[in-house]
Amino acid sequence: MDKLLSFMDFACIDPRMYWKVPTLDGAQLFEVQWRRDDKMRWRFRKVGDLLWELSSEQTLLHQLTERGLDLTLFESKLKSELLQQVAYADRVVRDARTILGSDDVEQAIADQRSFLYKLEDAIAQLIPLPIHDKPKLRVIKGSEEALHH
Repeated sequence: MDKLLSFMDFACIDPRMYWKVPTLDGAQLFEVQWRRDDKMRWRFRKVGDLLWELSSEQTLLHQLTERGLDLTLFESKLKSELLQQVAYADRVVRDARTILGSDDVEQAIADQRSFLYKLEDAIAQLIPLPIHDKPKLRVIKGSEEALHH
């Protein structure tokens, strides 16, 4: 489920998504919403409540579990929505090959993959090293100290 939530943030075409999810016992119904335009992308509330409870990708599942929501059903609904978008994206790519030419589309896809690999490598290099590794760079404060090293 964590992978679906991450994929949602990365690949969702729609700016907002919405589901109704019951509790496991069926006694209550909740609304769950995802919004790309908000720092806290996830929110949920019991149907009929006025205020939303805000959540993040990291805490959403825990919060929904605490309230007894049917996470298996929610996962199924989320996966279904994402697969619909995958099917739409496939059609866009097929139509683009017809309109723009297969070679140009394949080159654009290859260029994007290359860019993403380079970006991932750059990010990996920025991640702090484990404590047992020696740092390769060191920051020297003040120009006087820097001149003497």
